[in-house]
Amino acid sequence: MMLRSTLAAALFVLPAAAFAQPTTTTDPAPAPVRFVDALDWPTRDAGTASFGEAEDRLNMAFDRLCGDTFCEGDYSNLTPLQLSCSVDATKATLKQCLWVFAGSHASVNPKSGAVQATAKLFKCKLLLAKDTPVDAFYEVMTGGDPLNDKLPMTNHSVYDGLLGCLW
Repeated sequence: MMLRSTLAAALFVLPAAAFAQPTTTTDPAPAPVRFVDALDWPTRDAGTASFGEAEDRLNMAFDRLCGDTFCEGDYSNLTPLQLSCSVDATKATLKQCLWVFAGSHASVNPKSGAVQATAKLFKCKLLLAKDTPVDAFYEVMTGGDPLNDKLPMTNHSVYDGLLGCLW
């Protein structure tokens, strides 16, 4: 009987003692994120302002050019939707930029009166050089002609990338 009492007491005391022990291990810090959205680099506020200005200037340049070039075909109402870029936070360089456009064409069926529409998304990559410094990219975007000026470390402009994408 004494052995049973001792075992029963041990079954209750040992688990309770294990829970009462202070933990000395800590969870490791999360690994830093390597790639971030340009809107969030170097900080959310700074990235939003710099990137927003670059996107606005590209959109305005595209609007000025559209009617004489890309907007004469099947999708005469091409509209830039969003520019997105990824930044390698460990190097302060751009990994990739994608400029998304939408276009549609609508017509009326003369027999039924039904409106028929065709819509398309265009996902255009900017022809960036490997490890393009973010600051150098912003210099081009805020310079004279962000659509036609050469991207840093390349012989290509943003316009050059649109030629193979929108046509």
